[in-house]
Amino acid sequence: MLQKALAALPLSKIRDRAFEGAFFSVALIAMAGWVYFITLLLVRLFLWFFS
Repeated sequence: MLQKALAALPLSKIRDRAFEGAFFSVALIAMAGWVYFITLLLVRLFLWFFS
């Protein structure tokens, strides 16, 4: 019984790390999308203002 618990421990650690990595990647992609969107709006505003 103890061996099953010890064998399941590394798998749960891997699962936790994979979940954290996936969450971090999705958050990073979302932040990059917002930065792109805001930059695009600022460039359009800049070009509209000076044209």
